[in-house]
Amino acid sequence: MREAQRPTPLAIESATGSTLVDRDGNAYVDYVLGFGPILLGHRPPEVERAVEEQLRRGVLFGAQHEGEVELAERLVELVPSAELVALSNSGSEAVHAALRFARVATGRSAVIKFEGHYHGWLDPLHVSGPAAPPRAGSGRPVHGVPGLPAPADVLLCPWNDLAVVSRMLAEHEGKIAAIIMEPVPCNFGNYEPFPGYLAGVRELCDEHGVILVFDEVITGFRVALGGAQERYGVEPHLTVLGKAMASGFAVSAVAGSAEVMSVAHTGGPVRHIGTYNGNAISAAAANATLEALARGGDGLYGQLESRSAQLAEGIREVARDLGAPLVVNQVGSVVHLLWKPRIPVRNHEDAYESDSAAVADIAANLLGSGILALERGLWFLSAAHTEADVDRTVAAAERAIAAVLATRR
Repeated sequence: MREAQRPTPLAIESATGSTLVDRDGNAYVDYVLGFGPILLGHRPPEVERAVEEQLRRGVLFGAQHEGEVELAERLVELVPSAELVALSNSGSEAVHAALRFARVATGRSAVIKFEGHYHGWLDPLHVSGPAAPPRAGSGRPVHGVPGLPAPADVLLCPWNDLAVVSRMLAEHEGKIAAIIMEPVPCNFGNYEPFPGYLAGVRELCDEHGVILVFDEVITGFRVALGGAQERYGVEPHLTVLGKAMASGFAVSAVAGSAEVMSVAHTGGPVRHIGTYNGNAISAAAANATLEALARGGDGLYGQLESRSAQLAEGIREVARDLGAPLVVNQVGSVVHLLWKPRIPVRNHEDAYESDSAAVADIAANLLGSGILALERGLWFLSAAHTEADVDRTVAAAERAIAAVLATRR
């Protein structure tokens, strides 16, 4: 879908820090960041060095190697809920693995997912994602491929409503293997959980023998070093990780309690296999990335939070001054733009009211000012973004929002 970018698709020649340069020599402040993985900025030197050193030692062994063990140990150290780790290559794969572990661990098959949450493109979880209309109370999802029926063992639930979760678990007692969610729905809306909501879902899962899965493919290492579970103080049984853990190299993981993960441990009934799982290059990149993030610690994450808040508030102020109905949500280093959603934005039904075409028009206008942002309004920041980048972006946003506003009056 990258060729659909307006006003013209870009062909990138190089990337450094917070900047992309296209084949024509045009430079852009980058808020796409490879759809999220580039947390340290493009081409961080410590990651480049680690990958170059590993290339000289080998790429793929078909056997155990030190790098994957080191990576698993790092994840156990950094992610609050992690006791055992299984490595994969993409978020979609890792979601699939997590649900397999949950189903085997519980002996059940049904899964509860939430409206508007995205868990990758693989069936059967490619249902009722960010682009799907709300179906609150229906219990039945919409397949991500038009015309195909949704799987019978996936149940749909509105997010941020603990009473509905409780009711669904009671109605399907003994049938639910897992509840899966984005602990912050970054893919569309980027709104926060109500106080006590995540903890309440965890308590209900424990009460009904259900596995709680946090899809932290985006939030992992982005909203805090330990992800959303560290930020909000709630631990799931299983966590899916990806994107920011390896600075753009393909790697993902399922991390979780030893009790649940034991189904895929030595001698367990599940074989978690894949030719490229834990490959030496991706492991080297992930180890170097996570080492840099841990070394940066509170200082690095404080800067990310501050810079992201500066950008979000700058765009909000511009929108207020212009009289534009733009909502800017910011959690950690993730920002999301919504044009005239239902306020306050608490769930997918509220966010879905946003005028997506207006947000896409803002992104198209920004491109002419050397600012690259996703048309769906999801922005990522990196440790390489500077105050000057933000100031330039806010100035460009003022022009872009004014242009879009002029077409809607």
